[in-house]
Amino acid sequence: MATLTVNYIAYDKARHRRNGSLQKSVISSLSETLSDNEDYAVSVVPTLEHEGKVLHFAFLAASGTTEGSLLSFNAAPQNIPVGEADIRVTVVYLSENPGKQTVVTDAFNLDKADFTNSDFMDVLADSHVDESKTATANESGTVSSENPGTLKARDSVDGTPFSVWKSFPGESTFGNKESLVEQSQNGYLFAFYGGNN
Repeated sequence: MATLTVNYIAYDKARHRRNGSLQKSVISSLSETLSDNEDYAVSVVPTLEHEGKVLHFAFLAASGTTEGSLLSFNAAPQNIPVGEADIRVTVVYLSENPGKQTVVTDAFNLDKADFTNSDFMDVLADSHVDESKTATANESGTVSSENPGTLKARDSVDGTPFSVWKSFPGESTFGNKESLVEQSQNGYLFAFYGGNN
């Protein structure tokens, strides 16, 4: 028997990083006890409304499945393979625009299916680490895109190796520890650690 818990998260940059947990579910959390070797379909919709705002699906992450950690960027029901271990599923939704010339960035631990508050990146200027911008970015989770720049993920966070950068909107960059922030870019940029990716 395994317990499967699903949280649907509205990512709020005002509460993320050092300011508190993101794990408050915006719709009723789901917790079920399931038999071994029983698959479970988690409902995922492309958009949902919360507090008068339309939120867009970003990703689903699951830890503890029979296949290890799972990460999906597909806005469709997801099949979760169940074994003996308890499973945690986090489904993250984003508002359309985090702010003018602003990229919100954060780190997500796939092995725990949770965001981490640990420092995870360096901001580069002319191929050198800008200590001031790095400290600000890791503390506040925002990067100005008034000028282009490069973010470099650290090799590991909390003992878990880097896996992938994912821009919302945008493409994934597996294994490449550097991600470019383009001039006047708006959106989100998450670094994922751990998992099987």
